[in-house]
Amino acid sequence: MSDYLQQFTGALREVVREIGFEDTSISVEDIDPSSVELVASVGITGDLHGFMMLRADMQSAHNFVSKMLINMGIEPEEEEGFGQFHKEAIGEIVNQVSGRSTMMLADQNIDCNITPPTIISGQSIYSDIASCESSISHILSGNFGKIGLFVGIKNSSL
Repeated sequence: MSDYLQQFTGALREVVREIGFEDTSISVEDIDPSSVELVASVGITGDLHGFMMLRADMQSAHNFVSKMLINMGIEPEEEEGFGQFHKEAIGEIVNQVSGRSTMMLADQNIDCNITPPTIISGQSIYSDIASCESSISHILSGNFGKIGLFVGIKNSSL
């Protein structure tokens, strides 16, 4: 099962490099749950059932979106706080990572689909992840801060 979960880590690595984040590292650890102020998640259906989440504090998420725009040659607007545009950008990232993951899984004959992204923001967001059969937690670190990747599989038909 963990080989399948590692496809999500590989997809994250590919997507962040494609959008210009060269100086990042991915470590095998979980993000401090008390720091989580933003969760972008997608459901996973098909041969694997579960979910994928990107979790971050607001400052790291804001810095990530600003740096992403700069990497694309777009000057970020000095928007106060974490607005709708920022949420949509993070939603697009979680969509790209999960979509790339399902393509990588398809190469291993694992048929999965994803749900549309859901974005939740607030203080100390808690996720019930205890019911997963298997999971991975990684942290993407860079000059923007830290973003946690969590993938949890509740059941599989494999």
